[in-house]
Amino acid sequence: MLRSLLALLTLCLALPTLARNDDSLARVKARGVLKLATDATYPPFEYMENGKVVGFDAELAAELGRELGVQVELVSMEWSGVFAAVETQKCDLVISGVTITAERKKGNGFTRPYFLSGQVIARKKGTSFAKPSDILPEGRTAAVQQETTGQFAMEKAGVPKERLHRFDTLQDGLMDVKNGKSDVAVGDEPALAEIIRKGYPELELAPGGPFVEENLGIVAKKDALTLLAALNLALERIVVDGRYARIYEKWMHKPFTLAGIAKLEAVKGDGTPIPAELLTTATKAVAVEAGAPAQGGALTIRPKLLLQSLPLLLKGALLTLELTLITLVLGVPLGLGIALVRLGRVAPLRTLAIAYVEAVRGTPLLMQIYVIYFVFPAVGISLNPFVAGVMALSLNAAAYASEIFRAGIESIDTGQREAARALGMTSGQAMRFVILPQTFQRVLPPLTNEAVALLKDSSLVSVVALTELMRVGKELATTAGAPTTIYLAVAVIYLAMTLPLTAIVRRLETHPLK
Repeated sequence: MLRSLLALLTLCLALPTLARNDDSLARVKARGVLKLATDATYPPFEYMENGKVVGFDAELAAELGRELGVQVELVSMEWSGVFAAVETQKCDLVISGVTITAERKKGNGFTRPYFLSGQVIARKKGTSFAKPSDILPEGRTAAVQQETTGQFAMEKAGVPKERLHRFDTLQDGLMDVKNGKSDVAVGDEPALAEIIRKGYPELELAPGGPFVEENLGIVAKKDALTLLAALNLALERIVVDGRYARIYEKWMHKPFTLAGIAKLEAVKGDGTPIPAELLTTATKAVAVEAGAPAQGGALTIRPKLLLQSLPLLLKGALLTLELTLITLVLGVPLGLGIALVRLGRVAPLRTLAIAYVEAVRGTPLLMQIYVIYFVFPAVGISLNPFVAGVMALSLNAAAYASEIFRAGIESIDTGQREAARALGMTSGQAMRFVILPQTFQRVLPPLTNEAVALLKDSSLVSVVALTELMRVGKELATTAGAPTTIYLAVAVIYLAMTLPLTAIVRRLETHPLK
């Protein structure tokens, strides 16, 4: 088994980087559609309204499409997937309020900055938190969107990672502050201001403006220089002719001044450098439709990044195993108890057990995690992320385990129960000494299958800021801009954890315990 895993990992590392000429702009022109990935949970930049992505970025993207002479298609997806969409050429670009950083530029191409932003602190009204240093004292926590520059800024300010509650969206971070589990939330000033304005009257932005200034850019593949050059020229025209100012004022609720134009011009070199000869080519290509056959995506594996990331991935895998083990210890006995109640003679308890099982099996696990962590505080039950995650997984596992046990108990011939009673045993003794021992033999294979499913489902607890394996993989993939490398490694580690369990299932199915 270990030999097979090593062979698979070696194959992943040996996959060659497929070289190709830079025809990125020509392919977009030939297709007639510019596809942009975005995380539409980030107003005023992008959010969903009547089934459509709207916002500052959406309108800017439409103007870029007009400049290039193509249609624009915005593809909404989770933040952790936007870079992968570009790397695998599912999309041409990412436009999602992405801050240009040195680390991200190692694996991606960026246009010149199209927006000047900064990180600010959101707090409960009546509190005095105003800057990152206010969070440094022991016991204080900050909510951030995972693998965004808000998280990086707080880490750079010295806030320990274990006191940063990392969420998939800023909205979840603000809810954490509202529920009193985090002291502050940190994020881009326009996004926090808009989200608070729309639905969090209890919160406010700390005075003083951004404590870190940032430049936002549009992301492309690192080698898509012709497309980047054309986008830079298009952005310049949109700013100069006033269209940018109109979009800015509409979504930011304030005018865009000449000083703003000067600041954008001053940082135009912050994106990916474009050779001078490509600027001339791009100018001609924007005006005249080019054509070229579409080609497949390039798959690039970065062995050095994989080796650097392996310790963090293994640490996340340990938390995944810990969550799975604790959940099994709690969920399986609880499932047995629920099964016995369902088969018992006390009608009210039997009805409650049936209702519980149907409610849990009829709703998504992700929703159950959200309810326990985010909704329970509204009724006075506030749990930390680990306890909330374990509770949700255990209650969910118990419902499914109860059905496995119930089916196992009912599969035992009724004659054995009657024989036990004939020997003078009570119903409880017959269940304990005759029925359950045989039941355990029969349910071990499906229970082991449930353990495999549980190990994989544990990735869902990342929504409440637990850094298990999948969460670590998302963070590393987003930071390094190399999702192919990281996600392949995550898949291999999950395989290494599940293969022993699946081998046990096969063994039990072919050689039952005697």
